Amino acid sequence: MQELQNATDIFIKVMSSPSSSKEDINNSLQEYYKYLSDSNEEEVILFMKKVFDLHRLSDMERAATATIICGYLVERGFPSDSILHPLIDFYDNLLDRSQIFYESLFSEISKINEEDDEKRDGIINKTFADLVSDRSKVSQEAYNAVVALDKFYACAISVFSVNKDNFLSAKVRLADKVAFVGQNNEGCYWLNELFGVFFDEPVVVIDIDKSIGFKGKINGIVYNNQLQYLLMGIPFLNDDKSAIPEDILGVFNGEGPQQLDQKSVTGKWNMYNLELCKEQDWQKIINNKENLSQAKGFSNCWIWGEGTPGNITIHRGYRVILLGTPSYSRSSSIQRTFRNLRAGIEIEKILDQEEIDNWLNHTI
Repeated sequence: MQELQNATDIFIKVMSSPSSSKEDINNSLQEYYKYLSDSNEEEVILFMKKVFDLHRLSDMERAATATIICGYLVERGFPSDSILHPLIDFYDNLLDRSQIFYESLFSEISKINEEDDEKRDGIINKTFADLVSDRSKVSQEAYNAVVALDKFYACAISVFSVNKDNFLSAKVRLADKVAFVGQNNEGCYWLNELFGVFFDEPVVVIDIDKSIGFKGKINGIVYNNQLQYLLMGIPFLNDDKSAIPEDILGVFNGEGPQQLDQKSVTGKWNMYNLELCKEQDWQKIINNKENLSQAKGFSNCWIWGEGTPGNITIHRGYRVILLGTPSYSRSSSIQRTFRNLRAGIEIEKILDQEEIDNWLNHTI
C-alpha cells in the first residue's frame, strides 16, 4: 500500500528531525495509524524495523518514544520477531555499559551503617545522585546507559512478556545482569520480576479440608495472590464451578483487561508450604471452622500472597501448595502485573486418596 509506505517515510523523517515538535510527531504517527488496520503483516514489520532503528537517535526521549511505539504494536498482536533480538542486543549493551557504575554504587552502599530503613533509603538515593553526576568517576557513556535502562524498559517488558519464546530468549541473555542492576534501577527491577516467572513449573496442589488434589503445571504467574485467584477459577477445587467471576478471572489469566477499577477480590484459602506437615498438631486446622485463629500458629509455613511461586518449597521435584481454611479475610485489588503475560494452571493428574496421604505424611 503506497499510502502506508508514504506515511511510514514521513513519520521516520519527522522523528529524525531535531526541529520537529511533539505535535509534528503525533500528527505523523496518527497519519500512519489511519492505514494500520488495512496493513498486511509484512508492511507492519517493515514499519517496526524502521521505527526501532530510531533507538539510536541522540535525543534519548525521542529514541525511547520510538521503542514504546514498537511495544504498543506488539501488545496489540503485531509480530515482534523483527525487533526481538535487536532489542535484546541493545539492552544487553546498556547493561554492560552501566555495570561499572552499579559496581561502584553497590560498593558505596555496602559502607552505609544506618539501620533505620527510611534514613538508609535517603542515604542511598543521595549516594546514587552524587555518584551518577560525578564525571570524574562515571563516564558520559556509563551515565547515558544508566539513564537509558529506565527509558527503554517499557518496550522490553512488552516484547519479552508477549510469549514464552520471547521470554526465554531474553531471559537466557539478560536475567543475571538484570538481577544485579535491578537492586537499584526501576526498569531492571521490573524486568527481574518478569524473569522470575515460571513456565511449565511442576506443582502439587492439595486441599487439606476436602482431601482432594492434583499434579500439574503453572505458567506465567507473577505473585502468589494471582496463583490463589487462578486456583479459585478451577472447578475441580471449587465444587465443580468457578469460585471467582469470569471478568475477574480474565484479569488474572491475561485474557481480560489488565485491571478492574472500583472492585476487589477476596481469597478463599490459607496457602501453606508442605513444611506444615512436620509441625506438631498441624491436623487441628483441618476443617477448623470454629477457631480460625489457630491457623496463625502455623504462619511460618504460609505461602504469602505478596511472595512469588519461587518462594514455594520444592519436594520430589514439585512445588507443593496446601490449601486450608483462611484464618482471616484477605482482599486485594484486581490487576495483573504485566499486560501481555498470559497465566494459567494445567491439571495433569488428579490425586487419589493414597497419593494425598503420601504427600501429607511425607517426612521432609
